Amino acid sequence: MDKRNVFGKQAGISVVEMLVALALGLILVLGVVQLFTSSKRTYQIQDAAARLQEDGRYVLTRMSQELRMAGMFGCLAASNIANRPAAFDDPIEWDNGTGTLRIVTSNATRGVGTTTNADWTLVTDCRTNATVQAGVAAPGAGQVALPVRLVEYRFDADAGELLFRGGGAGAFTTLMSGVQSMNVSFGLAAAVEDSYVSGNYVAGAAVPNPELIRSVRIEIVLEDADGLVSDQPYSVAVALRNRSI
Repeated sequence: MDKRNVFGKQAGISVVEMLVALALGLILVLGVVQLFTSSKRTYQIQDAAARLQEDGRYVLTRMSQELRMAGMFGCLAASNIANRPAAFDDPIEWDNGTGTLRIVTSNATRGVGTTTNADWTLVTDCRTNATVQAGVAAPGAGQVALPVRLVEYRFDADAGELLFRGGGAGAFTTLMSGVQSMNVSFGLAAAVEDSYVSGNYVAGAAVPNPELIRSVRIEIVLEDADGLVSDQPYSVAVALRNRSI
């Protein structure tokens, strides 16, 4: 048997076959990479949208709770509080020049113990007497103590931030960044004695009498710092509890 003839008939992989195999392998690898990249970007976009939605929900829920209790000074009307601070007369104010929303609001509480987190404490027997004390205080016999706070929200258009300050003094702190715009408008009653909104919402500068305010609408637009999603608008309309009943 001629071994030279046997070995001579064996053939290896040709150059063409090798190139075809490399091309197919490269196409497979590129497909996997493309699938991974697409999945990663989809996750990033969904995560960015979820973060914007979470931020919008948080800030609007927080502001809604404080607006809903604005001007809620216990069981008696504010006019029955002899020593009420001047801030109690207009519990909601919008300064269009500085983009500041000012709210005098009360905390939900049973009122049976010493107040906490209060700029003022309203102490009342819910019948005839009501007095205001600065800071926290405890109720006397037959009385309840309601904490009242002054909170302010300011939109800084240059920095794209929503700022917050409590107590009416000191510096504002950043509550949220990535805020492109904020707009506040008011639903007004036709007369002070009416409890319902009449007509369309109006801008703060067009409010002739703060006592006519029955609801507040807040509109914000949030932007993603990485530009993965388009700007997202969020809005809420809040009825003032003490003026709609």
